[in-house]
Amino acid sequence: MEVRMRRKFSKEYQQDVLNMLKTGDKKVSELSKELGISEQVIYRWYKKDGPKSKEEEKVSEQEKELRELRARLADVTEERDILKKAVSIFSKQGILK
Repeated sequence: MEVRMRRKFSKEYQQDVLNMLKTGDKKVSELSKELGISEQVIYRWYKKDGPKSKEEEKVSEQEKELRELRARLADVTEERDILKKAVSIFSKQGILK
């Protein structure tokens, strides 16, 4: 009886394999033979990190938009504060009246 050691693959490697599957012309069976990984392992990775449901995609798009808007708001707030300070400095010096 042969005892096989369980191999561990990094997240980056798993993502690379899934990207090869998505962008390439190869089937899972061909890819598994080429890389020496069982088909079940690739299917498990795909199921875990694969495509999300429409609702999950919509939520992630909304979260992305919310992060972008918060970043933009922080930039605009900082610009406003800088302009307020500049106006106060110039008005004290008598430049703006």
